[in-house]
Amino acid sequence: MGIYEQCKSDTNQTQMSKVDVVLQSLSKQDAESLKKALLDQSIPTRSIQRVLKNNKINCGLWAINQWRQANGIKLKSNSAIEEKK
Repeated sequence: MGIYEQCKSDTNQTQMSKVDVVLQSLSKQDAESLKKALLDQSIPTRSIQRVLKNNKINCGLWAINQWRQANGIKLKSNSAIEEKK
């Protein structure tokens, strides 16, 4: 079986997102607090990234935005674009 076939037949194709990995690595209290911030549409993604960076947690804007979109959070930039239409 070639590499392509092995990749296609890999039953564990879904990887956890960076944010999910971060959430699992934190204490229960910190994970709940971060999740609350992630789900709060009024908190900008950049603020979350800065707070994580200040706490020595490396998680980029793209990963945070991807997690938020996957969890139904409307991003501010998207809502600003939609309002102009």
